[in-house]
Amino acid sequence: MEEFVKFAIAKGVRKYGFSSHAPLPFLTKWTMLEDDFEDYQLEFQRLKQKYQTNIQLYFGLEVDYIDNCSSVRNDFFLNKKFDYLIGSIHYLDKLTENTYWTIDGEFKEFDKGLNELYDGDIRLAVKHFYEVSSKMIKEGGFNIVGHFDKISLHAAHYNDFNPSSSWYNNLVGDTLQLVKEKRFILEINTKSMTEKGITYPHQQFYPLINELQIPIVVNSDCHYPTNIIEGFEVTYKALKAAGFKTMHQLVAGAWKSVEFNEKGILA
Repeated sequence: MEEFVKFAIAKGVRKYGFSSHAPLPFLTKWTMLEDDFEDYQLEFQRLKQKYQTNIQLYFGLEVDYIDNCSSVRNDFFLNKKFDYLIGSIHYLDKLTENTYWTIDGEFKEFDKGLNELYDGDIRLAVKHFYEVSSKMIKEGGFNIVGHFDKISLHAAHYNDFNPSSSWYNNLVGDTLQLVKEKRFILEINTKSMTEKGITYPHQQFYPLINELQIPIVVNSDCHYPTNIIEGFEVTYKALKAAGFKTMHQLVAGAWKSVEFNEKGILA
């Protein structure tokens, strides 16, 4: 964690939030174990104190929503305090008694699950993804909707999926309307910007998000400290071109709208 703080300071970041993947009711290679949470919290507190004159640090988790399995309503989250929580979907359906289909892993794993669960019907899987996303948004309990359209990462490999199609745009539009109604912040995730030239949600939806006046945050979702602000500048430019003037950030413990330019947040 300290390496991330050092790189953030070196990159001129004034505020930085940790959001490790929260524990799940089953084991994975990339989510925190419940037994590790106390160490995570103590290390955060140590770093916040040590670097208080250099950077403001915030404490959070990225929480998986899995229908009838995992959400911020799980007992693990009771009586724990966070500066913010991100709600997102990585797993969609149960494959076996102890395994779930991930929409965010290797493509061969995605394809195998698609064939087993949906008989290869990508449109059916995408529709279900947004149905579950809507359930997550309605249940709430978090602050930020994470990588809103991440299923498009692998869906783009199939001929039956076209991100410009009316059926897909209707799904996205309806779900964004729900984000607005429930007053969530929407993450603009830059993790794939350098490699693939896209964000989540995709840049094609920026004008609609701006029209709906949904508040946004720009996050790098970086798993390596060298990528702290990866893709930020080009994303800021695209957001400005789409009409955005502000994004949200924590100010004195509350989410506030703050102006930004092509280089970043102004205040």
